[in-house]
Amino acid sequence: MVRLFTPRSLLRFNTPAKLLLVLFALVFYLSFSFSTSHPPSIFTDAETRKQIRNAPLSELVNLYEQVRHGALQAKGFNGTVCAESIKAPKTLPDGTSNLDPDVEVYTGRLRGFIDNYLQQAPAHIHIAARNTLKSLIKRESPRYRDGSFPAKVWATHPAGIKGVQLGFELWGKLLPFPLPPSLANQISVDKDVDFLQLARDGQDWDVEVPDDDGLDRIMSEWTGQKLQRGIPGEGKWSELWGGLEMGVLRADVFRYTSMLVAGGVYSDSDTMPISHPFLWGLHAPSNIINPDLELLAELIVNHGGPKFPPNTRPPRIDSRSLPQHNSSYTPPYPGIERRSPVYVSIPNPSTILNPRISMVIAIEWDNKIGRTLGMWRQWTWSRFTESSKYPRNIEFVQNLLVAKPFHPIMLDTVATIAQLVESGEAKSLRPASHLLELTGPGPFTDAVLRYLLVQYGVTPKDLRALRGPVRIGDILILQEEAWHAPFEAIKQLWEYVESLHLKLGTNRHGRFSPWLFGLGWKDWKSGGVKVAYHGLTGIWKDKDY
Repeated sequence: MVRLFTPRSLLRFNTPAKLLLVLFALVFYLSFSFSTSHPPSIFTDAETRKQIRNAPLSELVNLYEQVRHGALQAKGFNGTVCAESIKAPKTLPDGTSNLDPDVEVYTGRLRGFIDNYLQQAPAHIHIAARNTLKSLIKRESPRYRDGSFPAKVWATHPAGIKGVQLGFELWGKLLPFPLPPSLANQISVDKDVDFLQLARDGQDWDVEVPDDDGLDRIMSEWTGQKLQRGIPGEGKWSELWGGLEMGVLRADVFRYTSMLVAGGVYSDSDTMPISHPFLWGLHAPSNIINPDLELLAELIVNHGGPKFPPNTRPPRIDSRSLPQHNSSYTPPYPGIERRSPVYVSIPNPSTILNPRISMVIAIEWDNKIGRTLGMWRQWTWSRFTESSKYPRNIEFVQNLLVAKPFHPIMLDTVATIAQLVESGEAKSLRPASHLLELTGPGPFTDAVLRYLLVQYGVTPKDLRALRGPVRIGDILILQEEAWHAPFEAIKQLWEYVESLHLKLGTNRHGRFSPWLFGLGWKDWKSGGVKVAYHGLTGIWKDKDY
């Protein structure tokens, strides 16, 4: 006789403790995200592979679009539903969908901004901005000149360099020094690749912190118009800049514009490095983008012959591969073990020095982490009580930016701010979220998500609950809190650097490494390595700045 299990028999033969254990196991199992299934690969058939590899550029671009749309359809992507799920506006000021995956809609909107706002800008700025859109249409990753990274750190403060927080000078103190072999070899053991020489040899870095007058002057040079705070004038930029009443709004516009026009690092005046920017996102796996899109992007880049100048090709491929699943990915950061490191030759390394990497960004807030049992170490009381203060359910940091010039994300961010002001929609924003939605992480996050969607078919859902850095095409994305190391970390680093004061002056060969934490700071609950410290002074809070 077969005994049937009923709710009553289940309660009779199982103690409450056992039932609780079963419930816990079920929740634990469901808390882990299931891997996203990709549509069938177009490269499975040998004859098809041969035809694709020999196809003209126009056919490769069309095929790229077909695969991207197919990937989005397989995910069941809906722009309106997606925008609602992350608390983003459904539409932009011009009436287009906020998360529209159509590349023509995307480029058309940005082209309108270039024509209206950059016509009077210096010729090299106007031309470079238009070339950015041409590259996007051809499905090439943004490439500025030779893909080199500008050794420049930008910040702003009403008092200029005199107003920055103690510790900010670490940017200028530490970045010029060459990386010690123990860190440089983690980028690559190859020593004959030109774009990696800056890490091994060091270079001079320029740190510029303009005050309010300096912002007016620099923005006037970049836009080709006379800009003066508080005084709207003739011309699109003059009207926009003069109409931004609060200094924090102008500082935000400057941060994006500086990354668009000049590139480098933008840091708030209370933000400091824990490790070198060349190491941020190192070893990030590329496991989110559709594999066929990666292969097609490679074919497009290499179409017609090598696109890298002599001696700047990515390092040779090693037979050992990196982890392929972010859900189980543990970054190989140096721990306390005393053993000789094993260095591998990594193809196409994930560093901002690589010509194929254009930006490094970090997630500031992801509300899914609080609902992912496997990430319980990152749970804090504030995660459950202060979630409403974030304008998006998944949000990117904008107090620290790392970018090469003329990237579509920065162009899109500035264009969105201009549209919000010009359309009058900025005046209708709620007072509590006015700064965040006008020039803060709101428009910046949306610009990042639009680019990933239009260029790589990656949706916000693909970015949830990251357990380490990931690479999506030309973008390196660091996990939540990567740029929010604790005060104890910056305190230890500062004391260590001070102890090396006499040695740093002779450190041109990396004999004494100032990077106390190597690739970054971590502890058992950090959720991954942390590479920068943010003081959170918020000079604009409770002030009319």
